[in-house]
Amino acid sequence: MSTLNLYMNGRLARAVAYTERLKTKPRMAKPLRMFAKIADFVARGVFYLWRNRNYLTCTKIANMAAVNVQFWLKTEKVFGRPYNMKIESTNICNTRCQLCPTGLGIQGRSKGQMSLEKFQTLIDQLKRTLFGLDLSMWGDPLIVPDIYKMIRYAHDQGVWTYISSNLHAFKPGKGQAEELVKSGLDLMTCSLHGASQETYELYQPGKNFEEAVDKIRHIIATRERLKSSTPQVQLNFVVTRHNEHEREAFTQLAEELGCKTVFSTASLNIRFQDKDQKLQPLGLAPDLLEKKIKTHIKQWLPKDKSYALEPYQEILAGKSIQGDQFNGNKTMNCSWPWRSSVINWDGDVSTCCGSFEQADDMGNVLEQPFGKVWNGPKYQAARRSFKKKVSDEQAQGNPCAQCPGYML
Repeated sequence: MSTLNLYMNGRLARAVAYTERLKTKPRMAKPLRMFAKIADFVARGVFYLWRNRNYLTCTKIANMAAVNVQFWLKTEKVFGRPYNMKIESTNICNTRCQLCPTGLGIQGRSKGQMSLEKFQTLIDQLKRTLFGLDLSMWGDPLIVPDIYKMIRYAHDQGVWTYISSNLHAFKPGKGQAEELVKSGLDLMTCSLHGASQETYELYQPGKNFEEAVDKIRHIIATRERLKSSTPQVQLNFVVTRHNEHEREAFTQLAEELGCKTVFSTASLNIRFQDKDQKLQPLGLAPDLLEKKIKTHIKQWLPKDKSYALEPYQEILAGKSIQGDQFNGNKTMNCSWPWRSSVINWDGDVSTCCGSFEQADDMGNVLEQPFGKVWNGPKYQAARRSFKKKVSDEQAQGNPCAQCPGYML
């Protein structure tokens, strides 16, 4: 990173920190508080534009603006394209994460990997408006042999890139750290979810905590040796009842490694509690299903309510949470149907990162252009469900219709 880059990044980061403190300053007059909020918005915007200047074009900025206006208005048809996307490199994983349907062996779509050729074709179609790309979804991207070529291709086409990995497929002795750094990857999240072997293994059974940490050290050392500013590395910690006591230790570990921390609210995926591993309904009696769901929530929901989604707390309090009550009434202002989208490894399009079942897909981009899917009947019905109730027919196979705004 050049001296100018370091100087500008530092100055703008300090400016954002100052405006953040300013807008939250207590006992401030209302006009001054409004001014502080505007100043903070401008400072963040300038910092965002500077930091991402290599990826932003006039076309992309115009598309972002148009899409955001339509998100605020909750339009059913979107004139523009999602500027953040997931293009799943694979849905194959080598870890049994205890809150993930893949890790639990639930059989959704068939297992596979996206070919480099298909990936390049998609990037060529989407690159004019696509800003940020995540190559992770229901599998681990480092399993894919061509993953570094995929990242490099997207990077060379002016797209910001990201992956999330458990690192179990990462082989430091085979030069993969050099490939990772040289690919141009911008950000990498390493999934740990613990600061000790005990908590780490509770979520990722049979895996070794120190091995994962050593791989992170190797990646960062390689990045420094190659004098690269990327990838930035962050450590993810999904907060649960089993690990919440280790948040401080996890922060200290990240500081020692030179990484950022991400503390995530857990999705407990209670929607799978009445289904078998083939996603067929179990047909449990209402009282038995309620007991099963409450037991699952009590097992994993953290005591710290700031990391516990409100609907889960309401279920434990005895409140009935029915999907139909969210049809036309979202408790969370989800932006996925406007700003983002998911293309699975087989070309099927999902509305968001929580959509697992193939029956909920919006269409397939290997069979028709993405624009046809993006403004097709299912996508428009999904957006409509944010403002008004959609019919039973339109809600069928449409995950947004009965979602509160965050898949439970």
